[in-house]
Amino acid sequence: MLVGGFLGTRLWAQKGNIFEALHVFNTILNIVQQNYVKEVDTKELIQAAIDGMLESLDPYSVYMDAEEFKDLRIKTEAEFGGIGIQIGLRDNVLTVISPIEGTPAYRIGMRAGDKITKIDSEPTEGFTLDDAIKRLRGKPGTKVEVEVMREGATEPLHFTIIREIIKIKAVPYAGKLTDDIGYVRLADFSKVAAPELRSALDSLFEIEGIKKLILDLRSNSGGLLQEGVEVSELFIPKGDTIVITKGRSPLSLRGYVSQEDPKYGNFPLVVLVDRGSASATEIVAGAIQDWERGLILGDTTFGKGSVQTLYPLPEDAALKLTSAYWYTPSGRCINRPTKKDTTKKQLTKPATFYTKGKAKRIIYGEGAITPDVYLPYERLSDLESRLINKAVIFEFANKYAARHPNITKGFKITQEMLEEVKEIAMRKDIKFTQAQFDSSLEFINREIEREIALKLWGSRGEYEARLKYDPQVQKACELLTKAKTSEDLFKIAGK
Repeated sequence: MLVGGFLGTRLWAQKGNIFEALHVFNTILNIVQQNYVKEVDTKELIQAAIDGMLESLDPYSVYMDAEEFKDLRIKTEAEFGGIGIQIGLRDNVLTVISPIEGTPAYRIGMRAGDKITKIDSEPTEGFTLDDAIKRLRGKPGTKVEVEVMREGATEPLHFTIIREIIKIKAVPYAGKLTDDIGYVRLADFSKVAAPELRSALDSLFEIEGIKKLILDLRSNSGGLLQEGVEVSELFIPKGDTIVITKGRSPLSLRGYVSQEDPKYGNFPLVVLVDRGSASATEIVAGAIQDWERGLILGDTTFGKGSVQTLYPLPEDAALKLTSAYWYTPSGRCINRPTKKDTTKKQLTKPATFYTKGKAKRIIYGEGAITPDVYLPYERLSDLESRLINKAVIFEFANKYAARHPNITKGFKITQEMLEEVKEIAMRKDIKFTQAQFDSSLEFINREIEREIALKLWGSRGEYEARLKYDPQVQKACELLTKAKTSEDLFKIAGK
């Protein structure tokens, strides 16, 4: 009875403290409303207070207004009403990066490099990417008027485009790199991720006849937990744990186990990751590493290993709240603490874990997935960074492709082409010496080939051009060429 009384007193004391704090908050709000030097928007003040409260928890617990909640649903559903283009800002001008194959924009003839000057008769000068996306997206069946300036054209081009449901591809590219090595790029974890990856594997193994695979998860920011589990099932044997969720609530403790055996068995597998690999991507990489199913190559992942639960709110808004952390089969917590975390102390020394396969290799936690073979991206020189940031090679490729529409794959980079790149760079006020330019020649040649391939042959042509020079892909091919089994990979890599 004494203990019960003590606990009851503490509980009421805590509630009393909360009520007191809310009373103070309400008092401050009233004072601000009545006495601040300018008239204030009470709704905005309360919104700022909510944002500040959630920000003190972690970066992933957020309040989403109706528009933000809608955007989240679009991403996870993998489809929306639009015209089907990837756009970016080039020299502060809205520019088509690439039309998506099979979409209205692609069929009507929009091209990479087109500068979007008007949308529904409204000039786009000063538009942000969000401004443009909001105007281009809309209800399927409705039309949008787009005006573009194209390299080589003397007058603007006008397109009337009927919006359709645009399906975002989770697997934008899959292909054969050598006689027996295949490559698949998995770009996100929307609802179509697992079926699209399964289809790509069927094509590569059954039609192309590959025996080994590179799975590219670099810069894949993840998505749905269930999709992470379903993608993992394509590689992890039936009955093996894929991921465990654990939080403060007993209901959050749950283990996800593979429900099927992989269709193509235990083939040699290399998974590419980098610092942009996060969330569901880390579920897949962590499970594959823990079960010694494949070799993880690249850079340490982001460390976004937490579950967010959605709570619908009035006015079509929602609260996205972190409710649990993800743990790999060996017990590693994927979540990496950040400076904004107030609920977890920073770790001073990584904990030691062991893989669950035969080798029982040492792996480290807590937070993110450390690759078995560390191979970060090459650093760009100052000149190379400026050529990219100022869109020099993008502009050159746009002009060159317009003048040479019938150029064939395997074209040679000429001195004349390089001189034109230099002229554009100087016109954009990029200063450099001939020695600096020469030292970046390999990079410049690669970028010219990649950009022209994108302009003329679309994303598939761009992938084919880029992968030839990709250091992580080439390293993965080197390891896979020598390996006949998954176990061989670890021996060859010295792991």
